[in-house]
Amino acid sequence: MDRLVNYEIVKNTEINSTTYLMELKGPTSWIKSGKFLNIGVPGKYLRRPMSIYDWNKNSLKVLYKVIGEGTKILSRMQPKQRLEILIDLGNYYVPFKDKKQLIVCGGCGMGSVYSLARQLTKNKIDVTIVIGFKSKLDVFTLQEWKSVCKQLIVCTDDGSYGFKGNVVDAIKKYGLDNLPYYTCGSINLMKAVFKACKSEGQLSLEARMGCGFGACMGCSIETKHGPKRVCREGTIFSSKELLW
Repeated sequence: MDRLVNYEIVKNTEINSTTYLMELKGPTSWIKSGKFLNIGVPGKYLRRPMSIYDWNKNSLKVLYKVIGEGTKILSRMQPKQRLEILIDLGNYYVPFKDKKQLIVCGGCGMGSVYSLARQLTKNKIDVTIVIGFKSKLDVFTLQEWKSVCKQLIVCTDDGSYGFKGNVVDAIKKYGLDNLPYYTCGSINLMKAVFKACKSEGQLSLEARMGCGFGACMGCSIETKHGPKRVCREGTIFSSKELLW
C-alpha cells in the first residue's frame, strides 16, 4: 500500500475555541490503536503528526488543538478539500492481559487512547479512564467516553468540573496506582503518571518530527536500550525502557 495518500475532508468540527475534530475519507485498513499519521499542511514544508482518534471502514478522525500557524490553517479547511497524508506510521498499543486496566490522558492526549478504550471495553476489560483538563471551559467529548469505560474520572485543576486536582491526585485518591496503564498527554503529565504508578505502563510520547518515519533521526530519545526514534520505534514506549 502506498504510504503517501490523498484524503478528503468530510467534516472539520469545532469542539471548543482551540480544539477541532476532523473526519477524513480514505483508506483505514492499516490503522491500529496508537499508530499515527503525518498531515501535509498547504503552504507549510513540515507535516503535522497526529494521533488517530477513531475510524471505520471508510474514514478516520483526528482530534487536534490549534497551537500554531499549521494547525490554524487546518482549522480553516472545509469539506471536500483534500490533504496529502503520510500514513501507517509508528507502533501501536499492545493490550495487557489484566482484567482491570487504567487509561490516563490530558486534553488532546485523549486522541491517542479513545479507540484503545473502545477496544478494551469490547474485549470485556474493566477500564477506568482519568482525564485531566485545566477548567470546565476546556472539557469536551465526555458523552462518547462514558460509553467506552466502566469508570470515567474527569479532573480539573481549578475544580470547576468533576474532581478538583490533577490526574495523579485522582489516581492516588481512587487507589488506581497498581493497575497497568496507558497514558498520553504533555510530557509533564506522563512523567508524573510514570512516577505515581507501580505497575507497567505504555506511554505515547510526543516529539518534534522532521520526516515522521525514522530517516532524519530528529526525534530520537535515550532509553535503557540505547537511542530510539519516537516516530519509528515509538510513539509508544514501555515504562520499563524509559529513563525517567
